[in-house]
Amino acid sequence: MTWNYRVIMIPAEDDVLFSSDVFVIREVFYDSEGDIEFWSEEDASAIGDSFEELCEDYDNMTEAFNKPILVLVKGEDGEDELVELDDSEDEE
Repeated sequence: MTWNYRVIMIPAEDDVLFSSDVFVIREVFYDSEGDIEFWSEEDASAIGDSFEELCEDYDNMTEAFNKPILVLVKGEDGEDELVELDDSEDEE
């Protein structure tokens, strides 16, 4: 199993605390096929046992901005799932 940080968009209709879409960074975990297995419920924050480890974790977090944005949606089974943001929707 592997993991990385990813930017996740939480659409406004799914989050009663906010009146607009919210973007967060969370840890996302993948199975051996590279499919998303699960993700953290809490937003990520950089952490380390030393200043150097903190910098390394922060650098790992910034890599999330170079990957496609994931969107939290309800799947056909009613369970939450993450899918890549379709940029063509933003162009309309």
